[in-house]
Amino acid sequence: MVNSKYVSVTQMCNDKSNNDLLREAIENFCKETPGTREWDRAFNTLWSRILKCKILATSPHPKYPDLLQEIQLEFSQRICSEFEQIQEGKKSLVHGLRLWINWYGLRLRYRIKDLDREKTEISLDAPIYGGNNDSNIPTLGDVLDGNIPEPMETLIQEDFEEKLSAAIQGLGCHPKDYPQCTCGEIAKRRLLINPPQKFTEIAKELNVPYQALMAHNNRKCKPLLKEIYNELLGGE
Repeated sequence: MVNSKYVSVTQMCNDKSNNDLLREAIENFCKETPGTREWDRAFNTLWSRILKCKILATSPHPKYPDLLQEIQLEFSQRICSEFEQIQEGKKSLVHGLRLWINWYGLRLRYRIKDLDREKTEISLDAPIYGGNNDSNIPTLGDVLDGNIPEPMETLIQEDFEEKLSAAIQGLGCHPKDYPQCTCGEIAKRRLLINPPQKFTEIAKELNVPYQALMAHNNRKCKPLLKEIYNELLGGE
């Protein structure tokens, strides 16, 4: 008989918050042995909670269901080992999971963007699905170490990437003796290239000592990028 702790989502206590329900579902899942019947049941409960909380980025692309299966597999393989990191410094577990799945972790939005690019390259006559495409949004997660403000969904606008690109191109400050290593160049390689370049690769290509690049990025570039981010959001 299956343990009652894996009841369906609709049977979960109504007085628990989504954060509590998610945390409980993750902890229960991580206790089970992979490949067992209990593990499968625990994952189904957890994934149902993920869907009910509307955490996942969606797409009308015909290959999205296949992509979602890949995301499910990777989620099941990584959630237990990365759970603490996902929660760290976040306002809520729902918010942390949304950032991890869609942005810096499983990178679902980037992968949706790849699907749309693939569709465009295959045929100019391919059907156009849906309206505004919310996958054309870059993330500051890699640069800002995941410290992304809560209203992420306000970034869903077609021209965000264009606005961000124009803004970072104007970031001309650079370390002494390394004029080629501007904040704009670093941000471009980290935010506008998919996948983002590693800092070690950037340092090598720009012929800048790694430590000098990192010090400049942390001291000058991050604050400037945060200002740009807040300005595009219309926040403080």
